[in-house]
Amino acid sequence: ADNIVAAQKIVNTKITSFEILLFFEPWVPVIDDILVFGQLYETIQNLSFPVKPLVTGTVLDEGLYFVFSKWNQPILPISYIEIALAFFRGKAFKILERFPPVGEGDQRLLLSKVATQWVFACPTRIFTRKAALYYYVFGFPLNSSTNVSQKYCNGHVCHGDELPYLFESNWMNTTDAGRRISQSIGMYWTNFAKTQNPNEPLRIPIAWPTVNSTDEKYLYFQDPLQVQQNYLKDDCDFWDQIGYRKNF
Repeated sequence: ADNIVAAQKIVNTKITSFEILLFFEPWVPVIDDILVFGQLYETIQNLSFPVKPLVTGTVLDEGLYFVFSKWNQPILPISYIEIALAFFRGKAFKILERFPPVGEGDQRLLLSKVATQWVFACPTRIFTRKAALYYYVFGFPLNSSTNVSQKYCNGHVCHGDELPYLFESNWMNTTDAGRRISQSIGMYWTNFAKTQNPNEPLRIPIAWPTVNSTDEKYLYFQDPLQVQQNYLKDDCDFWDQIGYRKNF
């Protein structure tokens, strides 16, 4: 196992493909037409069988870790424009019109916002509409993180930051609010595992509504917990029009 982890770290530092998204996530399933027959985005649109109850969700700043770990130096506006052209090609100008450079300094936070929406949050919305009963957004920062190389996540909610709260792992200097979040997420997940309903049998702080087509309610993990609706609606409507395929 240690050898696999070491090899993965080495591969993650190399350019192994000219596919843009594989630059961020090299460890993804391969469409081999034996076990995996197509993109999940396309498969989910044409389901011919009932889907089992699912909980799905995202964290507030999914893309931030990937952007800052790949670009460890500031991205100036001209470089941000070049990245947009490389990613989105013929539709880059629509993206730049909606998400223009901010000032003359580092654009990595802006690029992280774009990555969070296009790669994670908005495709998750499509999947949720087709296949999930319950949807969440995790918005409580992992303030106990002591990894010097990931200080850029301080004050943000990076990819996977909900896991220490779910499994009560890697806790240092955890606050009372953090413990409340952990207890809540543990109860919801335990309930769902037992009954396919996160609201029972254990008593929970607030009822988690199912997803519907009118207001798309979701549970927002913050202290206190909140039920909100239509997460990133305007932005995700925009990205739905742009599309999520690599070839535009």
